[in-house]
Amino acid sequence: MSTTLPLTSTFRLKNLDKEKQELMEEIKLLGYESLRYSVFNEHGLSEWETRIEFNNETEKYEVYLTRDRADKGKIFEYTDFKEAKEKFMELLEHTVSRNKYYISNGWAPQYPSPLWDQSK
Repeated sequence: MSTTLPLTSTFRLKNLDKEKQELMEEIKLLGYESLRYSVFNEHGLSEWETRIEFNNETEKYEVYLTRDRADKGKIFEYTDFKEAKEKFMELLEHTVSRNKYYISNGWAPQYPSPLWDQSK
């Protein structure tokens, strides 16, 4: 039995590595490293996490948030990486603004981060 990946699978892996690097650079540029996110990782779900995954069966990018107890929220599906990236970054931005709003109203944030803890 051969363990060699088909050409399309090898191409997809190389693309995912490139796309992951692109996302990680943008996260760093925006100072979002303290946020909870997952970029093409296979680890289990965590609470209050923004995730982007590639579903090999449907050949679509899946972008979604997890909630408390790591329940999945609405899953946005995209065939185009650029659209999936835009949604992923939008959800990260909303995480920051939502938690700043919580802090400004005296409510507890979803989790600690210097992105909103400094705005007290």
